[in-house]
Amino acid sequence: MIDSHHNIYKKYIRKIKVLNYPYYRATIDKYTLANLNLRGEKSLEGNILTVIPKGERVEVMDIDEEWTKGSYKGLEGYLSTRYLSESKFPWSNLNLREDRSTSSRIITTIPKGERVEILEEGPEWSRAVYNGLMGYVNKYYLSQDGNPPGDINYKDFYRDMSSFVNSNNIQSPTDYLLVTDLINRLTYVFRKSNNSWQQLYKWSCTVGKPETPTVRGIFDIKDRKPGFGTNLYSVKYATRIIGGYYYHSILYNSTGSYVIDGRLGQALSHGCIRLATENAKWIYENVPNGTTVVIH
Repeated sequence: MIDSHHNIYKKYIRKIKVLNYPYYRATIDKYTLANLNLRGEKSLEGNILTVIPKGERVEVMDIDEEWTKGSYKGLEGYLSTRYLSESKFPWSNLNLREDRSTSSRIITTIPKGERVEILEEGPEWSRAVYNGLMGYVNKYYLSQDGNPPGDINYKDFYRDMSSFVNSNNIQSPTDYLLVTDLINRLTYVFRKSNNSWQQLYKWSCTVGKPETPTVRGIFDIKDRKPGFGTNLYSVKYATRIIGGYYYHSILYNSTGSYVIDGRLGQALSHGCIRLATENAKWIYENVPNGTTVVIH
């Protein structure tokens, strides 16, 4: 059981965990980080159905980039995603404790890879909820993808992406692999050929701004939907990476009839990865669920 910096271990790259995180078709619980309006539609002008107090549990049915569809005490509506707890995953069995100390009583031990909801992060300890139990965990042993630090050699990542994916023996259960470079704002598509990865495409993309960064780690494509939006904008060809993070098109008006923001190669989204519409469509139509995604 781990809550401090010891017994750090390495794994072979081919054994890296890819999260099986059922966001779209299965409900999960999240927790409010502030008093939060439950609204009748995805808009700050939407009718307020109720105000959910800070720290309350909400049943989540779906997450878009800015809005989460959820249920609270029998009322269904929409909540601002930024005020809901963030999901993280321990890369080793992890003790949930009563206080921020290794001498504090252990409430339970969280199995490796299980989802934990983060309510508050400190310098070393995070206040978290696991299976309805609230306590503290050492944040070092949590990651967005359930993998420990240092498992991949990134020396070729910014120099030669084909070398990076092949030298690290990155695995995907399908014939495709997606990689996004957050620094240079590029997304790569690889296809398996003769037991190695061959680059098909390299596309400019827009990623999350500093206040709402794009998720980092190793994931797999969960599902997809034709698009989503609010009363202010819409996007097309949305392919889910995890939670509210998608590959999708540039921004359109609320009816999808014309482009309102076609900028690429920048960091200005709410966390999703924007692509030219034809490229988002290609992923939507060709890349199967389960395909591995590397974001770094």
